[in-house]
Amino acid sequence: MTTPGGLPVTIRAMTLRDLPRLAPLCRGGLHLDLPGALLSGYTPLHGLLQSRWSPIAPRGSHVRNYVARCQGAPCAFVQARARAVPRKWDIVYLAAARRGPAATPDGRLRIWTVLLDYTTASAGRRGIQRLYAKQPGDGEAAEAFRAAGYVRYGEEALYHLYGGTTLATSAADGEAEPPPMRPQTPADTWALHRLYTLTAPKPVQYAEAYTSHRWEIAEHGLWRPRRGLREWGFVVEQGQEIIVYCRVGRQRQRIRLAFVFEPEGRALLEPVLDAVLREVAPGRDDRVYCTVQEYQQELAPLLEARGFERLGAQELLVRYTTVSVRRALAPAWLVRENVRAGVPAHL
Repeated sequence: MTTPGGLPVTIRAMTLRDLPRLAPLCRGGLHLDLPGALLSGYTPLHGLLQSRWSPIAPRGSHVRNYVARCQGAPCAFVQARARAVPRKWDIVYLAAARRGPAATPDGRLRIWTVLLDYTTASAGRRGIQRLYAKQPGDGEAAEAFRAAGYVRYGEEALYHLYGGTTLATSAADGEAEPPPMRPQTPADTWALHRLYTLTAPKPVQYAEAYTSHRWEIAEHGLWRPRRGLREWGFVVEQGQEIIVYCRVGRQRQRIRLAFVFEPEGRALLEPVLDAVLREVAPGRDDRVYCTVQEYQQELAPLLEARGFERLGAQELLVRYTTVSVRRALAPAWLVRENVRAGVPAHL
């Protein structure tokens, strides 16, 4: 394989022999799954050790590492992780050496482009229909993702709060009645999915392709790992419909908040945010992260008023793979053409 500039590159799945040379590349690369990596503490070294060949990989781990070799040595690698739902991967890390052919921005662009193309082809062979990445808008890999066929379907801003920060609340917080907020239950799943379809733009819904299972809370019971991810949610109803939803995830000392709300629920958004922060009660060593989608701009000033700091914005990217169309067994009079071509897997 050669890059657009004619540089010979060999790309393949990672092997144990690559580990010593890839470990130094785990510093200075691009994390493409924030705030998920911040919440779980995921590092690219974890991904290398969780490759499918690794005898110490956790059971059920699905991290794939693809390596680009230039002039006989690894010069870049990418990590892709399978989601719990089928046929979806997340590109979680992208890195390149700072020497040799990858020493210049143009060289990294060419190598990353063919590396991402190879990952897409490998995913397609395994029945994967969509690959996702969260790319900082001004990052040097943005052009490589565009050249590799990734398209932008949205943008989100990431906010961060230190647990020791004194939380500001609304001026009338002490006098107003608490919002009609209650914990999420399994019976809320369909109503939450409906709330999402009413608020998220159609291009976002088409790219994310969520089902109602997206809004379920996993039941771990007594077997939940002590340091594992724990999730729960809060809902606010108006009549018989949910108009504000907050999903909370906590792992160790990191907390993530994600909101979904109708326009009719904007007036309740401020007291709900205050109530959620009181329920979560972050300690001095805790860190709270909250994402704000580009169609949720009403939430941003409320976070900033309570001490949240904006870490930056990132583009939400998706890449659709293709599958082969094969002739099915059918009567001769029904078969008009023998076609074998690539078509979008989501059609």
